[in-house]
Amino acid sequence: MSDSKVLGQSKEQNTAQSKILSLCKDGSELLNQDDINGALKTFKKAFILSCNIPEGKLQKACLFNLGAAYICVGKPKKALKCLVKSRINGMEERDGDLYFNIGAAYDEMKEYGKAVRFYERAINEYGYEELKSIADALIKLGYCFVMIGDLSSAAHSFRLAGHSYMKNEKPEDAAMAMREAAKYMIDSQAFSQAEVLQTLNSCVESLKTISDEHLLGTLYNHVGLHYAELKYFSQAEKCFTASLNLCNGKQFSIRKMAVLLQNLGAVDNALCQYEKSLRSHAEAADMYGSLGDRSPQGQCLSNLAFAYSQLKNYDLAEFYYQQAHQAFVDAVVCVDR
Repeated sequence: MSDSKVLGQSKEQNTAQSKILSLCKDGSELLNQDDINGALKTFKKAFILSCNIPEGKLQKACLFNLGAAYICVGKPKKALKCLVKSRINGMEERDGDLYFNIGAAYDEMKEYGKAVRFYERAINEYGYEELKSIADALIKLGYCFVMIGDLSSAAHSFRLAGHSYMKNEKPEDAAMAMREAAKYMIDSQAFSQAEVLQTLNSCVESLKTISDEHLLGTLYNHVGLHYAELKYFSQAEKCFTASLNLCNGKQFSIRKMAVLLQNLGAVDNALCQYEKSLRSHAEAADMYGSLGDRSPQGQCLSNLAFAYSQLKNYDLAEFYYQQAHQAFVDAVVCVDR
């Protein structure tokens, strides 16, 4: 074989490798822009080209990218084939991401037990400098535990994710993870009240640095409900009030405002703050009425009647109990139609 022929082959291979690397870069940019189908097409082109060169490592990288794109377009079986094939001879520098994506493929296929194993492997493979990846995997792991009914393990996963997000200075993600942790800590009944309170307090601490008012309003409401479940009504009241103050803008629905007022009124009743609760109950009832939601309107009217009874205004208490009864009757009639 002549030297010119060898040089020609080498030049062709270098050109092909450059083209593949360029396509991989383009595909990644398209993924970041949420152009999933464009990314998939680009990664397919890169993989087809990689099959014509002897560089196996590059082909495995193309298979990995293709597998990740297949997950994004909802084709987990195809994704799994690509990812497993890319793993055959190892991808030492990307094992954490590889195991995460294999877990995601099983997750999409609803094979949650297998997904758990691969998410756990991914977490073990990631280094300390990859805290966000660890946290993302913990969130996925937590929801898989929920699907298989292991609520205690789910709570642990969400709580660890929250701590990881906090260390990575991601307060919004940290708050959402801690909120989920508290929910499943309560649901699993495997944690002490002190542990749940500590998690809720950590969540509230994270909320202080969040600027997204819509998310903030939603999270304060959720956290308030969990405090109320634990009968820590003063903390619940603070959260509901904060949520209500954030939800006065036009972007918030009447229904959401009604729910918040209903929650705040119920907590004020629990705190024996009956005078204060009257306005919340009345406003919530009016809002539900304007929406035609007779059953929650009946609940608010009943709470209003109870507050008046505790204030010894028995005439108004009787009137609102009658109104509540009629609302519940109307709600039943609507369901039966």
